[in-house]
Amino acid sequence: MNITVTVRQARELVAVMRLEGDIDASNFVEVVDKAREIYQNPARNLIIDLSEVPSVSSTGLVAIHKIALLYTGVTEEKAHPDLTHSSSARKYVKLLSPQPVVDKALEMAGLKLFFKVFHDLESALNSF
Repeated sequence: MNITVTVRQARELVAVMRLEGDIDASNFVEVVDKAREIYQNPARNLIIDLSEVPSVSSTGLVAIHKIALLYTGVTEEKAHPDLTHSSSARKYVKLLSPQPVVDKALEMAGLKLFFKVFHDLESALNSF
């Protein structure tokens, strides 16, 4: 897993976390930890670029869920799966360009209902 982060200024400061490689049990902690680091400094808004992620396991979906909870201000002690299903997650975390297999996994897990998914970076940035 390769993770790169860039920070862009839209109407608000937005971090773009680009993931390269499968998201699975071997690296989901790394993904969540990087998002936590970004949340603490510099940006409270996040775009997760999935364009170079060929597949995501159920553990990878959990990572995306944990990131959503983090960015909505829910502590892990108070975490509950239904909290991602609020409009708060889509305010702070956007998904960018998931490949077809990843898009299908997000849909089957019900996560696409609660995240805005964009296919170009400028549209994602302008959504904040």
